[in-house]
Amino acid sequence: MLRLLPRTPTDFQQPPTPAEITAFATRLLGPDAILTEAVELGGGAFNNTFRLTTATGHRSILRLSPPPAHPLLFHVEHHLLRREHSLTPWLANIAPVAPLLPRTLGSDFTHTICPRDAILSEFIEGENWDAVMPSLTPAENDALWRELATLLRRIHATPAPHFGWTPPATPHARWSDHVLSNIRGLLADCKKLGVPDTEAHAWAAIAERCAPALDLITEPRVLHGDPWPKNVLIRRDSPDAAPHIVALLDHERGGFGDPQSEWVFHGCDFPPVFWETYGPRPTDPASQIRANLYRGTIAIQCLLESTRYRDVDTATPRQHLANATEELRIILGDS
Repeated sequence: MLRLLPRTPTDFQQPPTPAEITAFATRLLGPDAILTEAVELGGGAFNNTFRLTTATGHRSILRLSPPPAHPLLFHVEHHLLRREHSLTPWLANIAPVAPLLPRTLGSDFTHTICPRDAILSEFIEGENWDAVMPSLTPAENDALWRELATLLRRIHATPAPHFGWTPPATPHARWSDHVLSNIRGLLADCKKLGVPDTEAHAWAAIAERCAPALDLITEPRVLHGDPWPKNVLIRRDSPDAAPHIVALLDHERGGFGDPQSEWVFHGCDFPPVFWETYGPRPTDPASQIRANLYRGTIAIQCLLESTRYRDVDTATPRQHLANATEELRIILGDS
């Protein structure tokens, strides 16, 4: 049985055909596996994700990338599943993180079934923390925030070999090379997709002058890329037990660099209890420069999202860009 999410022909995410899902399942599960159900899961906005069930009751998760020629792929989104596949061994070597990573059961980057990358992972039983957060007690949520902070602190303490993304992306010797290259790529995306970019160009003109502050980051660290409650599964070991984290998902946007560049540190409102455990944010001028570069990069990506989804707010990211531009001017002594 195949169950797909309802979509229109203009939606960014388009499902594979039933034959393609069957072919991926056969290739990644083995020819003897009998697929009885493929259910497309919601929650993600990039890959198509399916829960597969075989005749033996075995469940797994199949993720399929958009085709590489998709016209709405952004500069920062090429080969995400391949980059995740390359980053997985790094996270798996971090003791408290390793048991929380869904084990990879197979991958297919050949494009012989269809022009999409595929990764098959083990299914982990649990509840999405973001979905159930309102039903948890404040004490339970606080404990989970502390647990997430401890995990991220360990991830971010792990040295990495270079700056930038993992293969097949090109590594960088300096953090500024990676960050400024991404900014230029996102500006090119704005031009290509017809996104009004006056605020982005004003901010980027100042960002180009900020390489010295970026290059104070001399030791790359492992980054998860998307560490927020939407990518965390939790579970209670018994009805009366406190919930705890059982899975940390979707590190496809991770890589190597400055821990403070994690987008969630600038695009989400993490509570004080998280920072009490993780450690305080740096407040020196160079760190403030970098923070405004990270905020601006996120804002441009939000503007680009309006080419995919009609309900995207563009006024807020434009204001964020204007604010970041003004703050950079003040720090740099331009005003």
